[in-house]
Amino acid sequence: MLTVVTGPPCSGKTTYVRLHAKPGDIVIDFDNLAQALGSTTRHGHSPAHQQVTIAARRAAIEAAVRWSGKGATVWIVDCNISAKRARMYEEAQAEIVTMSADPAELHRRAHAERPRRWHKLIEEWTPAVITTASGSGSRAW
Repeated sequence: MLTVVTGPPCSGKTTYVRLHAKPGDIVIDFDNLAQALGSTTRHGHSPAHQQVTIAARRAAIEAAVRWSGKGATVWIVDCNISAKRARMYEEAQAEIVTMSADPAELHRRAHAERPRRWHKLIEEWTPAVITTASGSGSRAW
């Protein structure tokens, strides 16, 4: 089973996965991966950590999608779904969960726990349009 959790920054994607994933599930989350690769911060990683994490995440997503087709339970936090990944998720019949929150709430959360540039990321975020065979859902947090 493959579940992709998407939505704007600060919408609760990581929290949703943390609440729903079970021990032994495969979880791919950029910030968790960056920390596993040595970043000392939860958000706003160094350029080196960002670039290494992007490469590792890309490879991890491709491998995890293949394993989801073999019975593994996979959770992917994907804020900005590229067209290529959208096709891959659709082919894998992923469930897409779209998180949302009022823009004022997103900015409140960003102010409380994120670097300043998150406000711009919230303003620039646009939802990906994905149709999947297994359907999709959304959740406001």
